[in-house]
Amino acid sequence: MDLTQTTTSTCSENEEETVERDGVRMTKAEAKDAAEERYNAGQVAAANGTAISELDAETEAYADFKAGYDSSFIQANWEVELTGNARDLYSLTQSGGMPDYFRVWGGIDDWNDCPSDRYSFNSLYFNGHHDPEVIWQYAYELVSLFNGASELFGIRSRKQVIREINFCGKPVQFKEQARVISLLGRPPMSPRKWTEHLGKAIQTSPRLTLLILGTENEDVYMMLKYLGFEPSWSNYYKLLETMETHAKLKGASVPGTAAARERFTNNANNFSLVGYDARHGLKPAGKKNTVSVMTIEQAHDYISGACKAYLNTVYPEYFKLQ
Repeated sequence: MDLTQTTTSTCSENEEETVERDGVRMTKAEAKDAAEERYNAGQVAAANGTAISELDAETEAYADFKAGYDSSFIQANWEVELTGNARDLYSLTQSGGMPDYFRVWGGIDDWNDCPSDRYSFNSLYFNGHHDPEVIWQYAYELVSLFNGASELFGIRSRKQVIREINFCGKPVQFKEQARVISLLGRPPMSPRKWTEHLGKAIQTSPRLTLLILGTENEDVYMMLKYLGFEPSWSNYYKLLETMETHAKLKGASVPGTAAARERFTNNANNFSLVGYDARHGLKPAGKKNTVSVMTIEQAHDYISGACKAYLNTVYPEYFKLQ
């Protein structure tokens, strides 16, 4: 065996090949890291709406920066940090596979290796968007639908609130919530993929099922919006009428007894019983009221029960709510 030849061959294989990048010699690994750094810098600049780099347009660094600046962003680039009911989000993350409509994670402090009350989410609605304004508005709407769904199962449920939004780990500029009243609509996907997302939601929580349906079905959307408002007689009355209207349009009716409905509407309409939150203002005294007084908590029980009955009737393939 020629030991000299073997040694020479081995040394040649271990020598790391170098390349030139903008006039500087570096290893291929270093060049790859430099290109990735400029690409990421371009993405961050685009996400923050800052001007494109002033680098020489003929350089490789500029080309990588612009590639990142012009790239289509993906869901995983974005993180919406939440503050609110951390315990609720913990139970949600333990319930099963999260659909990408509202993918929640957190509860672990990786740095200190201990539990944390910090949770975040992102959404497939974020795919392909550069503008933080768009991400903020999508985030506001998704959190609103989630909060409304939570209120269906308990009055004055602790709301989730957006703490900040990060792109690739760096915060983007805060944007105020816009006054928009419209459905988000179904994101581009096949019927099979949509069914897969909905199946995950059904396995995880009825609230996530409601959120998905609320992005493209006006009846569910309006239900969640009204539930997300501050509990009040007037809001509950509007919600009842809205659900009855949608049921009629679908050739159905909201299950329930006439006596229970009359008790609720009598209170909701009566200034002398519920004060300034009444659907009607002060009226001259008429015949004596014979319907028993309800608390706002009892009103919520009635309305949430009517909503659940509506969902069980109109969407029986998705709900069997008690």
